[in-house]
Amino acid sequence: MKKLIVIALLIPLALMLVNCGGPPKAKMQDIPEWYLNPPQAEDVLYEAGDAAKMSMALAKEAADSRARDGIARAIEVKVSNMLKNFMQQSGLGEDAEALEFTSSVSKQVANTVLSGCRITKREMKTEGSQYHAYSLAEYNLNPLIQETLNQAKKQKSLYNEAKANLSFDDLEKEIGKLEAVRE
Repeated sequence: MKKLIVIALLIPLALMLVNCGGPPKAKMQDIPEWYLNPPQAEDVLYEAGDAAKMSMALAKEAADSRARDGIARAIEVKVSNMLKNFMQQSGLGEDAEALEFTSSVSKQVANTVLSGCRITKREMKTEGSQYHAYSLAEYNLNPLIQETLNQAKKQKSLYNEAKANLSFDDLEKEIGKLEAVRE
């Protein structure tokens, strides 16, 4: 009787172990070409991001955030966001196991504003019971370059104004000295 109970308990356990091959992986032919090879341009940055999640909305949000974060890193702007992404793989070959954890707090805090950064392409695929989102972000560099030039001109104007004020102060002191001598 004990053997039957042990066998009855081991059969479901064995079936669970056989079915635990991990989440399905994307087939290479299903991955968008623009994800593997983002467009290139002199005055535009492109970055791709992806995420596979049980929730379609979370997959989309994580993929969009990863694409934007790639652009921020490309222009060396420090972006602090509330997207936590953890990936780990252990083991070798067919025995390897992968673990991924992503949490998102619907808030992105940035030290600079990436005005004009937008998602230009997005594809959603299903892989087993998960949604896999691919996003392509685009950031036109011309406004950034113009803003940098404007800031440099503004700084130069402020410097010249301060220099002129110092010169006027010096002139007033000299006039004061002349008036003191005449009295």
